[in-house]
Amino acid sequence: MTIFLGCRGIRRWCWQGVAALCAAATVASCGVASTNGGPGRSTAAAADPSVQASGSPPPSPVLGDQLNGVTAVSAASAWAAGTTNRIALHLIRWDGKSWQPVPIPGAGYFNGVAAISATDAWAVGSGPGNQALIEHWNGTAWTPVAIPRTGGPAILHAVAAVSPADAWAVGGTNFTGKTVILRWTGTAWQRVSSPTPPGISSELDGVAATSAASAWAVGYTFTKTGMIPLIEHWNGTAWRQVPGPVVPAGGALKGIAAVSATNAWAVGRSSKGALIEHWNGASWTLAASPALSMASLAGVTALSATSAWAVGLTVDKPRRLASLIERWNGTSWARVPSPAVALLVSVTATSARNAWAVGFSTGGATGIIEHWNGSSWTCLPATGTAAPCPPG
Repeated sequence: MTIFLGCRGIRRWCWQGVAALCAAATVASCGVASTNGGPGRSTAAAADPSVQASGSPPPSPVLGDQLNGVTAVSAASAWAAGTTNRIALHLIRWDGKSWQPVPIPGAGYFNGVAAISATDAWAVGSGPGNQALIEHWNGTAWTPVAIPRTGGPAILHAVAAVSPADAWAVGGTNFTGKTVILRWTGTAWQRVSSPTPPGISSELDGVAATSAASAWAVGYTFTKTGMIPLIEHWNGTAWRQVPGPVVPAGGALKGIAAVSATNAWAVGRSSKGALIEHWNGASWTLAASPALSMASLAGVTALSATSAWAVGLTVDKPRRLASLIERWNGTSWARVPSPAVALLVSVTATSARNAWAVGFSTGGATGIIEHWNGSSWTCLPATGTAAPCPPG
């Protein structure tokens, strides 16, 4: 059982293919892993004689808010979602001047958020008992929305909305390892059949839609030999698995963004590091990433065929954890300086001068918000003014 917020997030984000990166990130967030699969003692705790001996409950860390998703509809309206240090649901809203928390009762955590307008937004995640959770914003308050059975406890990882009457939420079941796809019809959420490829288990971690007849979902399938990327497409009638490029030694996709039926990006990680794939209307192909080795991407957004952002985590020399932001200019992906020592997990943009990236510090103790103003990325706390990034 993981009790550290950053530990949960980083362990779900990492995998064996980038072992050195994950080991560094996990130690920073979780301490040294114990042999029984539970949380171990941190390196700092091991050096402190006042800390209880191994086998005793670890000391309560000073933790803050963990942000897992972000969405924006304009320069004056955005949402970020996640969880608090008490494992409580957490949502904050940008009003054009500052980020402010919005009261929302309940335990659990949000993984994804999507907004159609200032008065219509969705947040998805997991609640008590590992049950899938969906809440809706009507311009005044967030309220839980009934969802269909998911075949047992399940977690929803991402949500995308096309219109007030058309939205998608994706994830996976906890015990049976099946993909889960839910659709909002305007009056209710319905479960839609989704392919679960042969293997030990499968999960969907990202979703994007451009119309009622075109949507994408990405994730991974865990097989006996490792993880392989999973891509599924909605054609207006059914979800079908779509072949992707060969990824040597396996990989996993964490996020997807679509501009049109002929232009989409998917990001994640492979055995060699950061993974970027592109859809041209006919097939998925690998795209070069400037931060290939010792890196992983978790979120992506696209404004047009010549403008896209991807975010994640990397290790800079000499083996220092750093947030990773890459930008697509229509020709190639290039790394853009990012001030935070953090795992960035989600990114959104409304224009060339307005983009947001969120995540949490590599120590798991602080939620991170970064803003792009057209020339640089800066950390932005609740005051709404640029400030030094929280320590990693």
